[in-house]
Amino acid sequence: MTGIRRASYVLAVLIAAGLSRAVGPQSQKPQLDRTKLPGRQVKVAAICIGFGGNRAAKLKLAIDHLHTAGKNGVDIACLPEEFAGTTAEKIPGPTTQAIAKLAKQYNMYVVCPIREQAGDKQYNTAVLIDRKGEVAGFYRKVFIFWGEKLHCSRDGVKAFDTDFGRIGILTCFDLNFAELWQECDNKNVDIVFWPSAYGGGSPMNAYATLYHYYVVPVGAGNIIDITGKTLADVEKPRAKQFITTLDLDRTFIHHNFNGGKVRRLLADYKGKVVVERNYGMEQWWLLKAVKPGVRVRDLCRKYKIETLREYQHRSRKQINEARKAGRKI
Repeated sequence: MTGIRRASYVLAVLIAAGLSRAVGPQSQKPQLDRTKLPGRQVKVAAICIGFGGNRAAKLKLAIDHLHTAGKNGVDIACLPEEFAGTTAEKIPGPTTQAIAKLAKQYNMYVVCPIREQAGDKQYNTAVLIDRKGEVAGFYRKVFIFWGEKLHCSRDGVKAFDTDFGRIGILTCFDLNFAELWQECDNKNVDIVFWPSAYGGGSPMNAYATLYHYYVVPVGAGNIIDITGKTLADVEKPRAKQFITTLDLDRTFIHHNFNGGKVRRLLADYKGKVVVERNYGMEQWWLLKAVKPGVRVRDLCRKYKIETLREYQHRSRKQINEARKAGRKI
């Protein structure tokens, strides 16, 4: 048996072994029924099993972790940067196909980072697999670390629409380049997933604070809230796996031009929408729905309230246009 055939055989055995673990209805938590919950809830998993290593062993470990995530009703799980080694493969290929079977089995999205062979070029690529086990898209790392010996992406930052919200993906060394995180804000993402070979730390808290999206780091599992704080309410069903539920409907609104509209909304929806926090110095409200079926974002449109992100984006555009035209604001 040749080396390639032997590797394919081992991979097939691993996939079969992983998928043979049928999950009975008594052992699996149901996924969130968002129609019966306030806001826009999504359950995420950061599977922090590390970069690289023995391909067969790491793929087996990843499959085992995805069984755990699936049994816990996760909507989207993220694996680390090049988690199954640095042998390049096409999309779809052996690793994405193996992971896709778990995504389909548990009806969950999976971010599956691989080393991609695309024609004569190789990339550090995170593949998004949807609930049906299909490739929904991919992000190629923009800022390759010294010595990776890979091509740098020319595609830039991408946003991916899912059935729960819009996500972005950035990878490892991308952490150091603020323009990428700004572009995730420009593209209106709700969550940035960050598969990595290291922990990253405080810069991610800063980006979450500045841009008000959630950050799910898959280096150390320190999942970060839209307020910039590392979340404490995180489940750990096993070592190196971190699960939590995020409400993508929580909304920042600037005090500017919105005071009367927000007061009317809160009066009309008393007991259904609350001010989670009033940021006095920043002049922001953070609004949250607390009754099933209620969404702050929908109500903002109804009451013609700009979210903080919308306000910042509009202000940037209009002020830059005035600058270019030489007009006063």
